[in-house]
Amino acid sequence: MTKQNVTPGVLVKTLRENQNSNKTLKALFSSQFLGKLSMEELEGLQKGINKEMKKREGKVIQEKIEFLKKHGYKVDK
Repeated sequence: MTKQNVTPGVLVKTLRENQNSNKTLKALFSSQFLGKLSMEELEGLQKGINKEMKKREGKVIQEKIEFLKKHGYKVDK
């Protein structure tokens, strides 16, 4: 992965290639990649990841509510 060719797709592919079987980053990749980021950059990444996870969780919840309603259940929020 070269600096001038970093696109979201390339980054995702690289991250996936450097995951262990339990979906955590391999230690060498983690130390080389995350070790180059400042605390502020890591905190920014963490906030972005938390925001994306919360959005996805909300989507899953909404899908489950719609499923229950579709099958005749009354769902109160």
